[in-house]
Amino acid sequence: MRIGLVLLSLLLAAGCGEARSSAVPSPSSKSHHAFRVGGQFDAQVFGSRLAARQHGWPGPRMPVAPPPRNIDCRQLKCVALTFDDGPGDNTGHVLDTLAAHRARATFFMLGQMVTDGTRDFVRRMVSEGHELGNHSWDHPSLVGLSEGALRRELQRTQDVVQQVAGVRMHVMRPPYGSTNHEVEAMAKEEGLAQIMWDVDTLDWRDRNPGLVAKRSAEAKPGDIVLMHDIHPTTVEALPRLLDELDRKKFTYVTVSELIGSLTPGKAYHNG
Repeated sequence: MRIGLVLLSLLLAAGCGEARSSAVPSPSSKSHHAFRVGGQFDAQVFGSRLAARQHGWPGPRMPVAPPPRNIDCRQLKCVALTFDDGPGDNTGHVLDTLAAHRARATFFMLGQMVTDGTRDFVRRMVSEGHELGNHSWDHPSLVGLSEGALRRELQRTQDVVQQVAGVRMHVMRPPYGSTNHEVEAMAKEEGLAQIMWDVDTLDWRDRNPGLVAKRSAEAKPGDIVLMHDIHPTTVEALPRLLDELDRKKFTYVTVSELIGSLTPGKAYHNG
């Protein structure tokens, strides 16, 4: 208890202006229970939450993911819908449409896109059972980067997503699908399996909702479908393609649900 109080005093001294404006409770306040673990004051929990507030991120509450599902893709027609390059202004509409179809997906996010304006989308993804994936910090081709630059691209994105949503990601998609032995080794070091794709909707090139829906609907059981949640035309195509996949009796799963046990560094796709 004495150690916790000392750490508390140091933390408040370091960020006293923010602490006052955020009304961070003291150990003697009635809300002190928010920083208790097993009935004891936990200085580490208090410190991490204070640091989060000082950086502008949400305070104590982190999203809670639903329990894991027991899905056998050997028996069901499974398809993994994936969305790259977000979160962006359109991500909320994508989440709304997926929720209407009780569909789960995987979002491969750029670290620089996780901002004050989009962090709630990331938190919502977790609470609605979607999977979060690392797509680098700012979308360079990872092949040819120095070891340090490659590590920063992955680590910074890991860190910002964990800070915002409390999730440590286990899958990544290299920008442009460009990978080599160095990327594989760094992904392994960061605990990230590489996820490629089987169906490329080319929604980044052809901003045509009809084409995007048609290409997506050609998915076969076990396929991973590539889309981008940053394009309004993809948002427009999504209800149409889900209606068609519903008609074909597909089950929408995350990539981890589709593949099962994942090996960090290894590249996966259905083909």
